[in-house]
Amino acid sequence: MNPLSLIEESAKNFGDSVALHDLSSGRKIRFRELPDFLRVVIRNAADWVSSPLVTAMPSSFDHVALLLAASLSGRPVAPLSPRLPRMEILRRAAYVGAQGIYGASNFEKIVSPLRELNDVGTLIFTSGSSGPAKAVAHRWGAHIANAGGAKERIPLAPGCGWLLSLPLHHVSGISVLIRCLASGATIVIPDAACPLEAQIANRAITHLSVVSVQLERLLLARAPLQRLHAVLAGGGPTSASVVHRAIESGVPLHLTYGMTETASQITTTEKLTACPSRIHAGKPLPGRELRISPSGEVQVRGGILATGVLTSSGQLESITDAEGWASTRDVGTLNKNNELILLGRRDRMIISGGENIHPERIEAILSDVPGVVRVAVVGITHPVFGMRPVAFVTGNVNVESLRDFLGERVERFSIPDFFFPWPDSIPIDDPKIDYSQLTRLAETMAH
Repeated sequence: MNPLSLIEESAKNFGDSVALHDLSSGRKIRFRELPDFLRVVIRNAADWVSSPLVTAMPSSFDHVALLLAASLSGRPVAPLSPRLPRMEILRRAAYVGAQGIYGASNFEKIVSPLRELNDVGTLIFTSGSSGPAKAVAHRWGAHIANAGGAKERIPLAPGCGWLLSLPLHHVSGISVLIRCLASGATIVIPDAACPLEAQIANRAITHLSVVSVQLERLLLARAPLQRLHAVLAGGGPTSASVVHRAIESGVPLHLTYGMTETASQITTTEKLTACPSRIHAGKPLPGRELRISPSGEVQVRGGILATGVLTSSGQLESITDAEGWASTRDVGTLNKNNELILLGRRDRMIISGGENIHPERIEAILSDVPGVVRVAVVGITHPVFGMRPVAFVTGNVNVESLRDFLGERVERFSIPDFFFPWPDSIPIDDPKIDYSQLTRLAETMAH
C-alpha cells in the first residue's frame, strides 16, 4: 500500500473521525476531508520544485500537512532538523538531490545533482552512534508494515490521539503519522508555546511517545500520564529507576527498541506492571524476525527494513545480507521468554587496556544518581590504554559523588577519566545524540 491509497482508504473507512488536531490553534481536519485538504496544500506550494521534498522546520500543523501532501503526490520526503547548522542543512539537501528547502517561513532554492529515487517514500538522516550522517531510504510500505505490527502490541483506533512529541526528522516522529493514518486515530500536534507536561491533561491525547529524559521530566512534573492508554518509551536505554517510578505512579508504560533502518519499532513490551529484574525491550512485534549472531549482534529481518542507504553517487546500498538479515550493530541477548536484553552498541564499545567497556552500562548507572538529568559516555584516545571513557553530564551533581557512586558498582577501569559539563551545542532533550560530535569535543577538552 502507498500513501495515496492509505489516505484515501482512511478517508473512506474513518470518515468523521479527526485525522489532524492542532493544539495551538484548535484546528481539526477529519479523515473524509484529508485528501482534498492535502491536494490544496500541494497546489498552494508554488515553490514546490524539489524532489524529494526537504524540510527544515519544527513540528507544526503546516509541517505535518506538507509532509503528508508530498507523500500523496508521490514525492519522497526528507525532513531535517532545523537545529542543524545552515551549511549542514544545505549539504544534506544537496546530498539527496533536492532542488529546494522548506524552512519555517520560506522556501530556498538550491542547486544539486538530480537523483533517481524510484519507489522511495522517506529519506531520514541518521548518524547511528558514530560516524557521518547517512540518508536511510524507506518505501512507504515499510512504514505501513511497521505500524501494522506495532498495533498488535499497543492497540490504536478512532477516538485515540497520539501526541507528536518527537521530532519529524526522526523515524519515531514519522511513525506516529503512519500509525494514526492506518488506524483512524488522531495525529495530535503539540502547542510549541506550552510545556509538554501541561498538555498531557488534554483529552485529545491518549497515546504518547517519549525518550528517557522526557519521561523523567514528566514524572518530576507530576504530569497526569496515568490517564493515558499507553506511553511508549524508546530512543535509547531507560534507567531502572525511571521505569520503577513510572510503574509505581501508574503510568501505562511500554519499552521499545527500534532503529531508523527498521522504520521504528522492532520489539516492544506489553504494558509493564512491575519493574523487571533486568530491563528488557520486549518481544519482536509481528512481521519481524530477530536473531542473535554468533558474535552477539542483534539481527533483524522483515518487511519493515529500509530499501537501502543513499550513497554519495546517488545509489541505494542494501543494508541486508544475501538471506535478508540486517545487522543492527547492537549487542544483545534473548531471555527464556524471547525478550530482548540490550547490552550496548558494537561501534560504541570502548576497549581500554584490553578490557571491554560498554558506555551504555555506565550511562544507565549514572542516570540513577539523584540530580543527574542526562549523561553520555564516549571513548577518547589514550597513549597507554588505547582508549579511555569520559562522560558528559548535566544536572545538579558533584563529580566526586559520581566517581564514588560508580566505584561501588563497576570495575575501576570503567570509571570515566573526566566528567565534562553537557555542551550547549547539543540539546539536552534531543532523542538522538551525535556521539561522534561528543567524541571530537571530548578529545579537544581532554588534550
